[in-house]
Amino acid sequence: MASVEKFTHGAVVNQLRHCNREIENDNNKDIDPNRTHLNFSLTPERNMSDLAYYKQRKEELYCYGRADVKTMAGWIVTAPAELKTREEEITFFKSTYQFLENRYGKENVISATVHYDEGKMEKCKDRWGEYIRDENGEIKKELVLGRPHLHFNFIPVVEDKNERHIQTEKICANDRLNKKELQHFHTDLQKHLDKEGIAAKVITGKTKAQGRNYTVEEMKERYETQKELEWLREIERKYNQEHQQSHGKGRW
Repeated sequence: MASVEKFTHGAVVNQLRHCNREIENDNNKDIDPNRTHLNFSLTPERNMSDLAYYKQRKEELYCYGRADVKTMAGWIVTAPAELKTREEEITFFKSTYQFLENRYGKENVISATVHYDEGKMEKCKDRWGEYIRDENGEIKKELVLGRPHLHFNFIPVVEDKNERHIQTEKICANDRLNKKELQHFHTDLQKHLDKEGIAAKVITGKTKAQGRNYTVEEMKERYETQKELEWLREIERKYNQEHQQSHGKGRW
């Protein structure tokens, strides 16, 4: 399953830091730091940071000056449940990355990171289904790891037909990620995986129709992706709040 999110210029820095696990004092309890070493990057090798490359590529493109313009987008692609080994998952993620790079352009790729260290906090129960409590009577919780997933962050670029602009390309998330693109994304990714001989299904009932009943496994997968998106939105909200309080004197 894949989900996409769009980011304003002001939110890009924290999004990239989150993906690269560079946020200081990260209070995201859904991350297990003991498993962070399992994460890996598929970002093209460059002699600069992801943020520096984002700024460089952005300068090459026409972009409206409004603060609410979405200058970066990010797909989150979760490894299908039928992949049982890390080797199978790595092959899936590498092939998925190649599909995404070909689709949106290598020059527009900002970062691509696979996370193995995220999950969700669940209340602990004993063998009889009773909640386990600590010495203070509080219900204990533990991190239940979710499926690994790929963060693919890119600048949504389309052709700029405005002859008054020097650039021949522009940033436009609405045009690049229009209804047609979103409708065909899973189908096209599935065709790519089939062609590569990868036995993984990204086309399931939940990607074909809305309003249906989900299995328990599907609900868990949807929960994991939704929690990730909610955390990223919270990062953007906090950054915008800090940015407004500092009267525009941010780290940019």
